[in-house]
Amino acid sequence: MEITVTTSPDKMEAYLKITNKLPEETVDLEKLMETIRKAKIVHGIDYDALRQFCKEPVENVPILIAKGDPPKDGEPGKIVFEITTTSSREYITKDKIDFREFPVQRRILVKRGQKIATILPPTEGVPGKNVYGETVPAKRGEEAKVVLGKNVALDEEGRYIVSTAEGLLKVDAEKNFIEVSEYLEIDGDVDYTTGNIDFPGSVLVKGDVKPGFVVRAKGDIEIQGVVEAATIISLEGSVKLSGVKGKDKGLVKAKKDIHVKYAEAVTIEADNLYFETNLLGCIVRVTGSIIGTGKASSIIGGEYVAALKIEADEIGSEFGTNTYLEVGINPYLREEVKVLKAQIEIDKTSIQKLLTIVKQYKDLKDKGTPIPPEREEQFAKATRTLINLRAELEKNMRKLEELQQKMGKMRFSAEIIARKVLYSGVEVVIHDARYYSEQQLPKVVLRYEDGKIFVGGYAG
Repeated sequence: MEITVTTSPDKMEAYLKITNKLPEETVDLEKLMETIRKAKIVHGIDYDALRQFCKEPVENVPILIAKGDPPKDGEPGKIVFEITTTSSREYITKDKIDFREFPVQRRILVKRGQKIATILPPTEGVPGKNVYGETVPAKRGEEAKVVLGKNVALDEEGRYIVSTAEGLLKVDAEKNFIEVSEYLEIDGDVDYTTGNIDFPGSVLVKGDVKPGFVVRAKGDIEIQGVVEAATIISLEGSVKLSGVKGKDKGLVKAKKDIHVKYAEAVTIEADNLYFETNLLGCIVRVTGSIIGTGKASSIIGGEYVAALKIEADEIGSEFGTNTYLEVGINPYLREEVKVLKAQIEIDKTSIQKLLTIVKQYKDLKDKGTPIPPEREEQFAKATRTLINLRAELEKNMRKLEELQQKMGKMRFSAEIIARKVLYSGVEVVIHDARYYSEQQLPKVVLRYEDGKIFVGGYAG
């Protein structure tokens, strides 16, 4: 009987085979082990299989008699996100998930300097052993693959991905791509499917903004559909709109300019307002000008206040619709002046009361009347308050004078232009002068001269 031992090419399995066995020969474990030892097989020997083979030997068929321990390769590195959701201006960390499970459709906003994700390093793995007892090395896991796009960077140690700007977190799980976009695009309407938009960059809405919803952004806003009794606010940029139907409930506000095709029954606040066709029954407050840019632009009904200019082809309507126009005053400066005047009057009244208290104290002192310590403290407090109030009053008086001078200069450059016609029913105020149009006036310019409103011809 011949006993042979062979191994697999990777030395992880050993096989035993018998040939030329005589009928009277028996197969015992010791003979098998002697051959196995001579073959230097020392690890993973299956003694149960050998014993079973001794009981039921089979010729010319290799049997598996040893098996090595395969190495366990290291786990690959991972990108683990710090998932955040936003509600108004709050950013709340919710949980951590794996890169592959990242919810691409979810709108996630991040702050500048915020940790977006942690890069987990790969593990080293566990070595194995072949049937000869030799160590089989394990492979270290692969490094996490990530492509950094705009507004994201690694920290100094390369352990975290950090946002370098405020914006929308975008992830392409297939390409392992991460970026923070300062631009948000809404492919349809702003409604219950999207919720209100509050974004730290610029926003494009390709559909409408439904009634009661809010689009608020730090940067520019563009709405390609219709704004319906909604609120649109750009904190630092401009707003571009197709049209607005405010129903006396809407608000459109921008730090810079607003461009709109038409607007109906909406409140508008901006630096400058440029409109193409109509402003109907709106309330407009701008620190610059209101300009109709179309060939048939008109302002009909409502209140319009601008620091520099109001200009359109037609102002008012042939039906005598009440339309109020005011130029030569910054509406926000006027509000500031109003608040300052009210504060000055309050301070003057408080100063008079404090002067009475201080005078009482001096009279008591002059008479030599004993004053309890608690009364001394009250008088001292009144004196300190009086000094502070006088300083505050002087500062506010100076500021009021500056603002009034600034507002006074505006009247000389302010004007209202009706390029085609100014209808009856239009009320005009420039600085402190008032004019009411009682008849239709073609191609007119209204300016402030010598304390009155001068009506001249427009030759543009």
